[in-house]
Amino acid sequence: MQVADESRRGFDGMSSLQAVMDALSPVALMLEKQAFDQGRAFGYCRGCGIWSWFVQPLEAEGWANLSEGMLCACGLNGRMRGVLAVVDDVLARMDAVPEAAVFERLTPMFGPLLRRLPGITGSEFLGTQYRSGDMVEHGGLQVRHESMDDTSYASGSLGLVMHFDVLEHVPDPMAALRECHRILVPGGRLVFSTPFYEELAISIRRAWLRDGVLVHDLPAAYHGNPVDEEGALVFTQFGQDLFDMVAAAGFCGVEARLAFNPVEGVLTNGCPYPDGHAWPVVFVATKPAASA
Repeated sequence: MQVADESRRGFDGMSSLQAVMDALSPVALMLEKQAFDQGRAFGYCRGCGIWSWFVQPLEAEGWANLSEGMLCACGLNGRMRGVLAVVDDVLARMDAVPEAAVFERLTPMFGPLLRRLPGITGSEFLGTQYRSGDMVEHGGLQVRHESMDDTSYASGSLGLVMHFDVLEHVPDPMAALRECHRILVPGGRLVFSTPFYEELAISIRRAWLRDGVLVHDLPAAYHGNPVDEEGALVFTQFGQDLFDMVAAAGFCGVEARLAFNPVEGVLTNGCPYPDGHAWPVVFVATKPAASA
């Protein structure tokens, strides 16, 4: 099997996706052990176009997230390179360079996206005190603030909408998916990633908002956040029903792209616990051409 071509394959359901994951598991386990043991791996970074060593930092418990590791000197990690592979494939299949927006601006990912889409709009969620569309000074830059569940973009104004490891931090992910559908032109594409736990049949809600008050159903969990060193709260851990969520938001042609590619240092997250294991999956969905 040509694992480097997996990002070009779309899986419309869990059974076909799981079959490929199962087939790749022995290869993944071997390569991930090498990455942990050696603390690095050699490969090609499509972000900077250079063959180099990807560095894998270790944590005290003896393993660290390989998706957030496998760091290139340009700053891209394994997850970002896997996302770029899918974005490149999506753009290659589009007739023209679309009007695009990404809910990301302050990470190393924005530079490669800007080179591919010179007119792209990047944004961050900078706090509830701002309105979507506000320009806010942050770290010496003027950064556009957008709340993904209530954006400032006009309906049907964008050909491509992207968000990467953001959806799990939105209190109402269905509202965010419906908002992405609203701002896309008919036939427009949504490309996104989120930690996808293949062993979970049903997504887990860890926290939610009730009348504006934060409620925790499970102990608080945080991921890295480029605008807040305290991290971003995880509201949802997504499982197999994410396919249905995207379809319920109005999208058609919902596909999961498996971006696993050892040549580019894109592996699984390497988690040794089944309920925390995640392959590098990127979702691609289309707004129906007949939508108003």
